[in-house]
Amino acid sequence: MRSWLPTAGLALGLALAPAAFAAVSDAERAIAQSIELRNQGRLELAIDVLATASQAATSDAERARLSGELGAALFLAHRYDEAQDHLTRAYDALSATERTPYAIDLGNLALVRNRRDEARRYYEEGAVAQDVSVRIGAELDLARLAPEDARVALLTTLSADIAKMPAVRERAFYGLNLGDQAAQLGPSGLALAYSQMTAAERLADQLGDDRLAVESRESLSRLYEDQHRDADALTLTEGALRRAERAAPGSVADLLILLDWREARLLKKAGRTDEAVAAYRRAVDAIQAVRQDIPIAYEDGRSSFSSTLEPVYLGLADLLLTQAQNLPAKDQSAVLHSVKDVLELEKQAEMQDYLGDRCTVDALQAASITPPAGTAFLYPILLADRAELLLETPAGIMRASVPVGQARIERVAREFAESLRSDAADYRPQARALYDWLIGPIDATLRSQGIQTLVVVSDGVLRLIPIGALYDGQQFVVERFATATVTGLSMTNASPPPTERPAALIAGMSSPGPVVGRLRSFVISPADTGPVSQPPSRTALSTRGLSAFTASRGVPTPTDEAGRAAQLDAERESLALPGVLEEVNTLTKTLHGAELLNADFTNERFHGEAGSGEYRIVHIASHGYFGGSARDSFIMTYDELLTLSDLQTLLQSQDYRQTPIELLSLSACETAEGNERSPLGISGAAMKARAKSVLGTLWPVADEAARSVMEGFYTDLETGHYTKAEALRAAQLDLLHHSDTAHPFYWAPFILIGNWL
Repeated sequence: MRSWLPTAGLALGLALAPAAFAAVSDAERAIAQSIELRNQGRLELAIDVLATASQAATSDAERARLSGELGAALFLAHRYDEAQDHLTRAYDALSATERTPYAIDLGNLALVRNRRDEARRYYEEGAVAQDVSVRIGAELDLARLAPEDARVALLTTLSADIAKMPAVRERAFYGLNLGDQAAQLGPSGLALAYSQMTAAERLADQLGDDRLAVESRESLSRLYEDQHRDADALTLTEGALRRAERAAPGSVADLLILLDWREARLLKKAGRTDEAVAAYRRAVDAIQAVRQDIPIAYEDGRSSFSSTLEPVYLGLADLLLTQAQNLPAKDQSAVLHSVKDVLELEKQAEMQDYLGDRCTVDALQAASITPPAGTAFLYPILLADRAELLLETPAGIMRASVPVGQARIERVAREFAESLRSDAADYRPQARALYDWLIGPIDATLRSQGIQTLVVVSDGVLRLIPIGALYDGQQFVVERFATATVTGLSMTNASPPPTERPAALIAGMSSPGPVVGRLRSFVISPADTGPVSQPPSRTALSTRGLSAFTASRGVPTPTDEAGRAAQLDAERESLALPGVLEEVNTLTKTLHGAELLNADFTNERFHGEAGSGEYRIVHIASHGYFGGSARDSFIMTYDELLTLSDLQTLLQSQDYRQTPIELLSLSACETAEGNERSPLGISGAAMKARAKSVLGTLWPVADEAARSVMEGFYTDLETGHYTKAEALRAAQLDLLHHSDTAHPFYWAPFILIGNWL
């Protein structure tokens, strides 16, 4: 699959746009310019051009066409809701003939939302068009929906139709599209894929179209790599890169990512490590050059992070670490700092993927942070054949390699996370194994340098486990270190806390109101996997969490009014948080803060108070849930669900821009069970709220334990003698040293993310 290149339907809009108007107009010029920008992958600039032209349009026809092209560009940028609005507007306003390209675009949009029947209806509208280009584009899209055993025959028939197309560029482009589809069908489509890709290559050379020539060669090199013909694939890749040098600057930027990455992989397999490192570096540079224009997801729904960005970044980090082990100790530092820089780029890209937003993360990138006295930064890097530990202390940077592969560590980490969540008695073997792999190899360094605070830049499944709960056979990590987690140091505001007492807002919900109805519709939505948590096997205390409520998922809503009222009452009772009353009252006194409780904790009131810019501590004691993406995450107020985007909207005051929130606490929120990305939601909440730190929980928390930790944490923090990480550790140790709450189920779920000072 190609990167963010347009599908046949979208390409059709590109091909036909210049002929849409009888005479050259400002709107036509804007459309032509946007098409060129889209062909280059410069999506945000294309969107800006079309949005500006739309405001200056002088006729309904111009506005409709501009709206349609804007919708197509928004679709490529993965801004689906906006794309739907603009494409529908164009589709409704234009005649049956004029709207066909946008019918195909709407079909593509329906397809990525997994609405296959709707997509088919739109494609079929294009498949009966008189214009051969429209018809073939639609039939190519319909072929994607056909049963796999019928696709080769369909594509073979279409290849004959494409060969008869009069426009050479369309013939090349659609042939390449067809070749890509055929390549996905395995051996049965191999000959067809090869013939179409080589034909596209010849036509591109005939046209002198540099981008299409590079694109066709990239497709052929991918085909050979998939067939394990590495030498041929490398030759084709290098040829494509040479041809790319002839192209206009920026016109093949997205293709360079794929080509440099492929060259790096093939060189690595050939044992040419230094050359592979150089190729990986070029791939990273190519990503950084167009990062803002890379969509969060490609047209086929694949995440650009997991499909392209993560493997490129980790591939470079892997090779750099391999290089470092062969260098003298005095020369390793520069290479290891390069590894750290690459890992930070990977962390930024993943957070952008989670939030569905590049701007928020880019706006928060911090200057390089070095560890202060007594503090160490740890990057655990899980690779297929080993784990690498990158440790930075005030004395410098070092690495340790562990001969245990990613699959085994991930399996044990998941077992450990499940043991802690379920309050199981037999968690210590996993806690010890993970300690031996993640802390043991650097233990001597931590001891010799007097490290007291360990800041972990966690990744993947390791986010599901609290580092403080790892066990060396005698002690938990929390008994030796204050710990904190950061999503990435480059996304962390590590400035020291203010010297004056910060104003605090304490909001809580012990008994929910109208939000229950909103929650039910959210949780049982077909698009949601649902926050399902099993209650602990033994608890002396009531447990905060959504598990009691989610047990009712799928239960039909009664049709009579009395039945609906009874169901809502039952759900409201299942969501009650009785311990929140005492927690809010206690913290209001401890922090001398403003209080919003129950019916006062409405969305409107919270927006008004939190958005005032007065508060540097915002504590929310209410149900919340962080799923696999920002779309699946929320916090409950008394009457509404507060999304991460809502947090960003309400905290837009200039005061917050100048002086960010010091701490956002989420004392009854939880992360999705087993979903390694869900803890990113806690970090995302901090970013959206412009908070330096966030205190959250990994699983539903015992009520009395939550109250005890929060009270102890804030009491120590108020003295000014503890950092946030130290105050949390002290509160956790109080539970650990009490027999009723010594199990990590009670004290370990509390995690501090972000600024630890």
